[in-house]
Amino acid sequence: MSARRQVSPRGARRRPGRRSRGFALLEVALALLLLVLGAGLALTLAGRFQQRRNCDRYIADLRIFSAAFEDYFQQTKTWPPTSEPDTPLSPDLAGALKETNWFKGSPFGGNYGWTAPGAAGEGILPRGWDGRGAVTLTAFSPSFPLALNPSDLLYIDRQIDDGDLATGRFRTGFNGWPVYLVGAAKR
Repeated sequence: MSARRQVSPRGARRRPGRRSRGFALLEVALALLLLVLGAGLALTLAGRFQQRRNCDRYIADLRIFSAAFEDYFQQTKTWPPTSEPDTPLSPDLAGALKETNWFKGSPFGGNYGWTAPGAAGEGILPRGWDGRGAVTLTAFSPSFPLALNPSDLLYIDRQIDDGDLATGRFRTGFNGWPVYLVGAAKR
C-alpha cells in the first residue's frame, strides 16, 4: 500500500506526519490574551496580598500601642491626655512608643493618635464609655491620605474583635476612620 497524500483546505499537498511550521495568527493572539489575563490576575492577587499584609501590620501596631497605654495607666493610675499636634504625648509614653510605628504612621497612611477617656468629640468614643481611651487613625492631611476600604476594616475587626464595626473594641468613628478602644470599660 502506498501512503495516501493529504490535501490541505487550500489544495496544497502535505506529507503525512509532517507539521506545518510556525504559529497561526489566531494561536499567537490566544497566547497573548492568556498571558495578559495571567499577568492581570497575578497583579490583583499581589495587591490583595499586600493589603492583607498591611492589615496584619496595623493589627500588630494596635496591640503594641494598647499595651503601652495600658502600662502607662498601670504605672500612673491615669490615662494620658489626648494627643494632638500641639499636645504631644508625655515623655514616658513617647519613649515607650519611640521604637514603634506611632510616629511613622500606619501602613495605610494617616497618623496615629490617642483620645483620652471623656475628652472625645462626638463619634470617636461611645457615649457614656468614659472608662476607655482610644487609639485612633486619622488622615487630616491630604498629603498623607488614608487608604483603608470597608473590606479591610471588616477583616481587621474579625481578627481582633467581634466582626461588627459598630460594636466592640474596634469600630469606626469620625469620617469612618478606625478607633481601637483601650482599657477596661465602665459598666
